[in-house]
Amino acid sequence: MRLVLLALPFVLLTGGAQAAEPTYSPAYDRCLAAPSGQSTAGMIGCVGAELKGQDARLNRAYQAAQKRMSLPRQKTALTKAQRAWIAFRDADCASLYDQDWGTLSRVEANSCVLEHTARRADALERFRQAQ
Repeated sequence: MRLVLLALPFVLLTGGAQAAEPTYSPAYDRCLAAPSGQSTAGMIGCVGAELKGQDARLNRAYQAAQKRMSLPRQKTALTKAQRAWIAFRDADCASLYDQDWGTLSRVEANSCVLEHTARRADALERFRQAQ
C-alpha cells in the first residue's frame, strides 16, 4: 500500500504514462542528419542552434502561463517552480559532463539541457490550459 501511495504523486505529475518525446523543430533533425552534424562539434552546433529556439519557446510559454494566473500567489508559485526547475536542469545536466569522460560527454550534457528545456516548454504550453 505504501508503494502505491508513494508512486501516486509521480503518476499524477506524469499523467500515468512515460513522458512523450519532446517537441523539436524539423531543422534540428535535418542538422543532425547532415554530414556536418555527424561530428562532435557538429552535434554540439546543432544542439546549440536548437536550444536557442527552444529557450525562446520556453520563455514565451512561461510568459503565457503567467498571464493565465489570476492571483499574485499563483504567479509567485509558478515563478518559484520555474526557478527550481532551472536549478534542477542545470545541475542534472552538469552531472553528465566531465573533461575526463571525453568529448561525447559534452554532447550528452548539451543534449540534456536541450531535452529538459524542450520538455519544460511543452509542459508550460499545456499549463492550466484545461482550466
